[in-house]
Amino acid sequence: MVWLSKAAYWAWGVAAVATVAAGWHIWGITDTPERPFFWVITVLDLLVAVTALGVGLQWPRYAVFDAEGIVLHRKRIRYEAITELRLGDVSAKPFWLAAWLPTSLLGGLIVALIPADTFDRQVVEIGTENRRARLRWRGNVPHDDFVAAVRESRPDLEITYGVDRRTVAVDFTPRLSIGGGLLVAGLAAWVLFAGVLSVQLFDRSTVDGPYPSAATSNVLRSVTADLKGYAPLPGVPAEYKEWRCDRNNYAFLGPSPDVIDLHMKLVAEDMPRAMADAYEAKLRSDTGMASFDYLHRIDDPVTDVEIDIPEVKGLYVEISTGCVSRADLGPLRDDLTKMAAALGAAG
Repeated sequence: MVWLSKAAYWAWGVAAVATVAAGWHIWGITDTPERPFFWVITVLDLLVAVTALGVGLQWPRYAVFDAEGIVLHRKRIRYEAITELRLGDVSAKPFWLAAWLPTSLLGGLIVALIPADTFDRQVVEIGTENRRARLRWRGNVPHDDFVAAVRESRPDLEITYGVDRRTVAVDFTPRLSIGGGLLVAGLAAWVLFAGVLSVQLFDRSTVDGPYPSAATSNVLRSVTADLKGYAPLPGVPAEYKEWRCDRNNYAFLGPSPDVIDLHMKLVAEDMPRAMADAYEAKLRSDTGMASFDYLHRIDDPVTDVEIDIPEVKGLYVEISTGCVSRADLGPLRDDLTKMAAALGAAG
């Protein structure tokens, strides 16, 4: 048995990394439903994984010399069918140029200035009547071992020298051609894009908050305690809405799934204007809002509880908790429900 290449292991390693990345980015899709980035990168992850797996499967790791012939990746070349054993050198410089130029002009320039024979690979071609097999090595030892094994099985074969990379042959080791270099450049671009997006998912910070739920609850209860004497509002139930708070990295991630601004709203568009004005004036007075204010933040340095009374037809009152942890929404919703009841909301 003669060792051929570690390329299959590298390809399978890439496939494994891409598969893990796909799982991470699928979670990213659920974490950033408003953004397309993780849909795109997940598709690329799967494409890289499938491509790497396929590429790895086409390259045998070793050649087996048995009694009948040379076994290369479930293909057998019978000793008696071998008509030619040709040796030579082929430069892998086109591969490295194709890999570096799309990703780094400086790297491509450096490769271009290096003599082509620096990138030489030792090549063995085994010819038969129907096909030609080609193998490449960077080092001397596996190359010499392979040639010696062939000569031992077919001592009558004469070695010829000089290979032409344009000759049609079945490659059993990586060709290191321009196409392969472009594939590596694409892989580098994927690593960069996937790496940048993967790191973003660790950023859980938000522009505002999360504000402490205990302090927020205390503010809501304090305001509720001051709300007395409100007439019932038949047919005006409290409406609740959860707004996801903006993250600092909004461009990539969108709003946060973990930090929520909970809103409670009372809307009665058909309420007579005079009645709505009286209701809103009383609420402004009870909560410390100025008569000309439409948006008022409760005077507490560690919370962001706000009351919104816009200039619209009928009655419109909206109270929000500010950005708080999603885990604390239950108790805060209860506090808003009690406030809504104090304001006369139905149900």
